[in-house]
Amino acid sequence: MHLTSKDRFATVLVAGGALAYALWLVGVGSQGATEVRVITAIVLALGFVASASAVVPGFDGLLHGSKVYLVVASLLGLGAFGAGIAALVSGSEVMLAVLVAADVALWAISTVRHTTVSSKAAWGGRPAASRPA
Repeated sequence: MHLTSKDRFATVLVAGGALAYALWLVGVGSQGATEVRVITAIVLALGFVASASAVVPGFDGLLHGSKVYLVVASLLGLGAFGAGIAALVSGSEVMLAVLVAADVALWAISTVRHTTVSSKAAWGGRPAASRPA
């Protein structure tokens, strides 16, 4: 299993968002709707950058790859974005939790996909294991 530099960068970003959320959960910093909004903004920003940075084949490549993966990732991303907006507007702790869970799920499925299917293999090329190192 080999992580690309993009996947490692995305891992650090998602871990940073999850850590910010975990610290908030255990009471580091103030509690309340304002703090929910601050943590939401942090998680949204880190999740967005992680998502944008980890698109290994590029957006054009995604459209020609696995349709199931595209649909699942798109729905999770849309759900994360909706939960983030809802948490920003309402200060909802539940929506913040949904945002964090969706970010982690997106990171997990994309990282697994990137490590098991090369960008060429996803588009009909040779799998990473059969290419020279």
